[in-house]
Amino acid sequence: MFCATLPCLVGVAVIFAGISNVAYIPLMEGVVDTYQARVISTFARVVRIVGGVAESLGLETPDNVARAMTDFILSDNTPPPPTDHLKVEDYTFDGVPVRLYRPTAAAKPSPSVIYLHGGGWTILHIDSFDDILSDYAVTSGYVFISIEYPLAPENPFPKPFETCLTAVLHVLSQAGSYGLDAEKVAIAGDSAGGNLAAAVSLKLSELKDVPKLRFQWLIYPALQAFTFKTPSYLSKEDASPYFNDGATMAHYWCNYMGINTPRMKEAFRTNHHTSRKLKQSIYASYVDSKLLPKEFRGDRPGETRLDYGDDEISNEVEKIILNPYFAPLMAPDLSGVAPAFVVTAEFDVLRDDGLMYAQRMKDAGVDVVVYNSPGSIHGFLSFFEGLIPKYTDTDHTIGKFVKYAREHFK
Repeated sequence: MFCATLPCLVGVAVIFAGISNVAYIPLMEGVVDTYQARVISTFARVVRIVGGVAESLGLETPDNVARAMTDFILSDNTPPPPTDHLKVEDYTFDGVPVRLYRPTAAAKPSPSVIYLHGGGWTILHIDSFDDILSDYAVTSGYVFISIEYPLAPENPFPKPFETCLTAVLHVLSQAGSYGLDAEKVAIAGDSAGGNLAAAVSLKLSELKDVPKLRFQWLIYPALQAFTFKTPSYLSKEDASPYFNDGATMAHYWCNYMGINTPRMKEAFRTNHHTSRKLKQSIYASYVDSKLLPKEFRGDRPGETRLDYGDDEISNEVEKIILNPYFAPLMAPDLSGVAPAFVVTAEFDVLRDDGLMYAQRMKDAGVDVVVYNSPGSIHGFLSFFEGLIPKYTDTDHTIGKFVKYAREHFK
């Protein structure tokens, strides 16, 4: 029934969106590439409308609607055909589906970058990132390895994390079998994938007799669910409406946690999911706005109130939101993690997650390079030619990554 009715729902939603002037979405002053930002914001709003209608009619869940619509646009479920510059190969690493993007110019054995895709742990697949990773591989000359991890809420934490860890350990132990250099392996990920990359890097730093990662490339990562009142959450909430705001992140975090109810999402969004006691604990210092560069503390400083919170919900979620493999910013010690290149976007509610993590790694003695893309919104590196052209800063940012990778793969 869903497949038969979805096109109709999409049509109704698009008509409604047009009537509502959704095509012109006001953006915060300073956002660059406003066409791309409006297109992605419009699409996000249409997805919400369709999901809401489908749910109200008892046809499908909003998450499944979002998956269907994003897959329709981004995925064809087949690996790209070989070209003069790139060969794409599918494998299974200890039961985990993976896809290798191997440039014809790659060294033998080749340095490699294991990539964990974004999508709020809820949507998107390795197919969705074919164009992106093909470009990264050819531009850099390194093999990129994309991991297909199971999605939440059907597969909540720790399943996605454990799946990624399994595949990464396979790469590190069997690199030679795939023409890869076991001593030159890095990990990368965007958004939710950045969370998984940071968590895997943290776990590997605690394991003995495992080759060390050369570096981690964390792209606008989601690293904590402790507070939704950082300066970037407060000041960038309406940067690109409907796309990635506090309510969206609350939904995704609750999906990943495996407890996604309206009450729980509202508690997360409003910061009532942490009790008064937890707000005054050592964990609050891990997300203190004092960790941010002065210029990013902004005119709306982070949460200062400590006198509220739902004790019942806090007791229910405390164990998981403080787990550093769920939320790497909650790790008490980051001294052993791999060197990092952290990319954030100026107009992104997750900006401060990345900046705080970078500062905490620096404080722990880790070599860290940070690049905050000016004027950019969340997801800007994933906007490729087609309906949404490349963001202005995409090639510049990828160039910075290539330079960083060459230095660290020496």
